[in-house]
Amino acid sequence: MTRLRVLLLILYVLLIFFLSSRPYLTPLGPDFRLKDKAVHAVEYFVLGVLLYTGIGWLLKRSKFTIFWILFAIGTTLAAMDEILQSFIPGRLTDVYDWTADSIGVVVGVALAIVVSDRWARAHKRSGGDAA
Repeated sequence: MTRLRVLLLILYVLLIFFLSSRPYLTPLGPDFRLKDKAVHAVEYFVLGVLLYTGIGWLLKRSKFTIFWILFAIGTTLAAMDEILQSFIPGRLTDVYDWTADSIGVVVGVALAIVVSDRWARAHKRSGGDAA
């Protein structure tokens, strides 16, 4: 199960970079104000959850430390993604996209930590396996 989680994380990161390397890519669906930023936040929210489920829960640190480690990894990947886009025709580097990515990572990692902690507590109380 652990290998599957890590593999899923790696595949998702590769998907992000693959999509970022596509020229003139625009999000699907109806147009609305800040659609691009919402797509960035959701994309990196998923990354934040996958970071925790893939590697975060393996770290033998406090939740606070795990959060900051995964935040650093996620925002670094977001910065690399934005830099990559500066080399792709029709794409550009945008600090506001990076900000939306970072917000997504924060919410995703934080939510994954909270849900995991509550799940573990509930299973511990009921005598179930929390792993």
